[in-house]
Amino acid sequence: MPFFRLVLSLAVVLAVTPCVRADETTPFQTPGRGHVLHEDHAPTGSRSIAIETYVPAVCVAKPCPLVISMHGLTRNAGAARDNWVNAAERHGLLVAAPHFDRERFPTRLYQQGGARDEPDPANWIYAVIERIFDRALKSGRVEGQSYVLFGHSAGAQFVHRMAILMPQARFSTAITANAGYYTLPVGRQAAGGFSYPFSLEETPSTGATLKAAFAKPLLIMLGDRDDDPDHHQLNRSRGAQAQGPNRLARGRNFVAVAAAEAKRLGVESRWREIIVPGVGHEQTKMADAAAQAVFGC
Repeated sequence: MPFFRLVLSLAVVLAVTPCVRADETTPFQTPGRGHVLHEDHAPTGSRSIAIETYVPAVCVAKPCPLVISMHGLTRNAGAARDNWVNAAERHGLLVAAPHFDRERFPTRLYQQGGARDEPDPANWIYAVIERIFDRALKSGRVEGQSYVLFGHSAGAQFVHRMAILMPQARFSTAITANAGYYTLPVGRQAAGGFSYPFSLEETPSTGATLKAAFAKPLLIMLGDRDDDPDHHQLNRSRGAQAQGPNRLARGRNFVAVAAAEAKRLGVESRWREIIVPGVGHEQTKMADAAAQAVFGC
């Protein structure tokens, strides 16, 4: 074969053959930022989920705790990961940020976890997180048998609903930061006549699952400057407005309703409000505050 034809053939092969790194098949094997494709198998079928990862150098030599960080409305999983890089270096943490694209996971589906009108929890998006955790455990790099689940804004909506509806999930602590509105842990009547996603009405939640949810640590983190009633991403539906004029007010309302419901059920709640001073709708600062709350000395 003439030399120029050989070069052309090699160029074509390189153009169509993906560059496969070790961390694209087994996560958390090399230090720094990484990318892995997770083939998720649900009862309704299989789908590929891209996951952005980060591994501090210290976590190559020993297993480390895992943080799963949920992206917000912009679907930027890379940013959801990068918001935890400083904390990962400081505290020795693995970070994984799955990407749920708009085409397959439109906003309502993502924020509400696919739980509406779906009786099988294995088909919920929340269950995808559990299967991603199974994949992480198989890497041999994760310390323990649990993970910390964090979400800001739309990701916070995902996280607190997962904590309420799937308390059997293996998160050790769930952190919901600056959510736009909430699923109140009560029925429709107590939530002003609104069903899911504003209350637990029309979900599989029972008294037993709600008691189990109150028994798991949930941090409701609120920036004390996230109080803009005109923020461009703020949900202004009737159900959301009934919870308060802005994110800070809605978060405080959620905490108050949850405390009253736990008292009514006669259970101790492990849910905790944390007000972050001087911070607005800023996910990097909220992630830093979350890391300090969970991993700080």
